[in-house]
Amino acid sequence: ILSFTQPSGPNHFLSKNSDAIDFFSLLFPPALVELIAKETNAHAKACRLLGCCPPDWVPVTGREVKGFLGLVILMGVHNLPDPAHYWSFNHFDNSYTFHRAMPLRRFQQIAAHLRMGSFVGELHGPGRSTDPLQAFRPMLGLLGSAMWDAYRPNCCLAVDRALLPSAQPQVWLLCDSKSGYCHRLSIQLGRRRGLDLGFSVVPELVRDLDNKHHQLFLANSLASIPLMQMLLKQNIYACSSFPPPSPILPRPLWDDGELHNPGDFLQRQCGPLLVTRWRDTKEMGCLSTNAAPGQPDAVWRSKAGGLVTIERPMAFRLLQENMRGVDICKQLLACNPLGGVPQDRHWRNLFWFLVNLSVVNAFIVLRESRKDNPPAWVQDGLFSQLAFRRRLGNQLARCAQRHGE
Repeated sequence: ILSFTQPSGPNHFLSKNSDAIDFFSLLFPPALVELIAKETNAHAKACRLLGCCPPDWVPVTGREVKGFLGLVILMGVHNLPDPAHYWSFNHFDNSYTFHRAMPLRRFQQIAAHLRMGSFVGELHGPGRSTDPLQAFRPMLGLLGSAMWDAYRPNCCLAVDRALLPSAQPQVWLLCDSKSGYCHRLSIQLGRRRGLDLGFSVVPELVRDLDNKHHQLFLANSLASIPLMQMLLKQNIYACSSFPPPSPILPRPLWDDGELHNPGDFLQRQCGPLLVTRWRDTKEMGCLSTNAAPGQPDAVWRSKAGGLVTIERPMAFRLLQENMRGVDICKQLLACNPLGGVPQDRHWRNLFWFLVNLSVVNAFIVLRESRKDNPPAWVQDGLFSQLAFRRRLGNQLARCAQRHGE
């Protein structure tokens, strides 16, 4: 098992005077803002030709798009039951920011027409394209490049599914195991014919990781012996757990001895593949190419009002310490999510998920870049995503204010 020696972590040239909006622009680049403005105006123009566009519609600018996103972020920070309350001084102390950015009617117009690509089928019936994500491709290209460039992958990475309000599409994330930074995502609209789920998702996510000796921790629904063998040929180590008796392993391996007590474990090795069965509070299985057999450490568990130690194989130690990367990302995504906008269609759910993910990634890059020298607005050196979202929302909203002036 060769050591990881690649440079990793934040990768940018922002100065120490850079603020929240500068880090957001790293992950949500100006070209993407202009794309949204262009496609929103194109959609509004098409609606006007069909007689379903407000007569007072004025083309949106990039600054307005920034201001609109800022207000959406602030609405997530302060959750009010009616969007109109954000423009009411009787309901919201920060109403001045909303009034200066744009009127409520303008906000509602932009929310209704906001697009990131061409949805021909919405207005003219089904189009000829067989790609359900065609409208998202330009956005995904810009966003994907920004995500990959802003933070170089560390040794340990986790792959798991994100949580969206609807079952489709499925979004799979490749995240840093420690910080939760999302390096890359894979959007699945049904399983590809002839491929199991792991081969549909993982190769796309690990592109450019060949021969660098990363360790990849996979959700149990993705893991398979052929997939781990393929990754190993690319010098990418992998690990995944699953509950017994999973069909991923031959039945004789599950029947080969019983684990009665916490800390008991059995291991079998076939070349670079190591199978581990371990009993904690219940039995679990693990398939890995990144751990040598044995090498147990001690882990604390509560028992009868006290603490006891039980043995834990190295394979499970690595897994439990590094599988949480996507969970960290999902926890940050769930903290004060975006508000005030409709999410009544699958594509809107996906669009706002991507915007929210950009906010989370920007926060992580700021925190990791400035942890030794926090900005003055970070109280007591403790980075808070709530404070970051509040500051970012106000800075973006001011873009539209300056435009109005």
